[in-house]
Amino acid sequence: MEEKIVLRESTPADSEKLGKFFYDIPTQALLDVKIRRQIDFFSLYRRLQLKFHNYILEQTNAFNNNEILGTASFLLQDTKAGADTLNIAYAFDLRISSQRKAILNWSRHFLPRLQKLISADHVNHFITSINLESSQVINAFIRTKQKRSNKPFYELIRKFHLVSIHGFYPLLFKVNPYIKVGYLEKQDQKKFVRYLAEKVKTLDLAPAAMIEDVEKYIHESLIYSFRNFVVARDAKDNIVGVCYPLSSSLLQDYFPQSYNQQSDNFRQFLKFASFFRVGRKLTRPFSRTQKEQTLNFQFMHFLFFEHPEVFQTLVKFVYEQSRQNEFLLYTFEQSMYTHRPPIGTIHSETPYALYEIRTPEAMDTGEAPLKAKLKKNLWLDGYLF
Repeated sequence: MEEKIVLRESTPADSEKLGKFFYDIPTQALLDVKIRRQIDFFSLYRRLQLKFHNYILEQTNAFNNNEILGTASFLLQDTKAGADTLNIAYAFDLRISSQRKAILNWSRHFLPRLQKLISADHVNHFITSINLESSQVINAFIRTKQKRSNKPFYELIRKFHLVSIHGFYPLLFKVNPYIKVGYLEKQDQKKFVRYLAEKVKTLDLAPAAMIEDVEKYIHESLIYSFRNFVVARDAKDNIVGVCYPLSSSLLQDYFPQSYNQQSDNFRQFLKFASFFRVGRKLTRPFSRTQKEQTLNFQFMHFLFFEHPEVFQTLVKFVYEQSRQNEFLLYTFEQSMYTHRPPIGTIHSETPYALYEIRTPEAMDTGEAPLKAKLKKNLWLDGYLF
């Protein structure tokens, strides 16, 4: 019986089988997590309203007993970098079977797909975000320094941190009582749009559609709504900060499988903090309970503020408005000192990095890397799911 391995673009008919394969392979770092899409495998992409390509590495035979060996997706979006508009393909949802044939064939088939996206979709750059605590990914892609003609090369763009906030130490965490925080009211929408429009222009890699018309961008979005924006005001009623708490349940379901020693110690500490009502527990892993329980959080998107006291007030408000089984997440670059976790928060930090995936042709022709075009802080809200 002849078998062959092919890489093809998926179709809606692949959704159920693809979703099962995707769920069965957890992401591995400080916390091993399995992810399940809520409606079908492609539901997240539809909610983001972006053009996408999903590819399946598949072993086929004459009896059509096809076996999925790997999958990856690309989200395509026009973004701004200074005055330039760049068509960026964000690579994510990578899952590869541990079988040797899957790993070897993935490398061989992956590069031609990048080249096809460049020609067919006019992609300028490919990027991906990588958890720097994930040793498997680092060893497989980043530490492979030797440039080969049949493999893409990963080049660092910028490092950043993913911060999770789980509570507040009494007496250490304080908020300014003169800063008022609440949800956006309809009569303030125009003022809010002007404020947000100025802020998003200070970032590179922000969606071009948002830069051109932020009001239209939010109005047409399936995951953002004006009424759910949180706004901070000073004593003169000026807007001095905003953010958007995005619930993980609107994206996909996250199921913790196991914690490593460091993260499990933190989980045990949060039990203690929860007992004294200064923190919230983390979801128990499947390895302890043999039951699937979701990891729930609020991701703070559109996080802008004028000074750290505003930041503290926003964090406190969003935390108090969230459910008792939720924690907060946000990202910041190493150079953004004002975005460091506020003093008095019970928090953890995970190092991440944004990498450009470069083809051998781009390296040989001396094409300028993406990092050379980025002069500002980066829009990171769309690069972690």
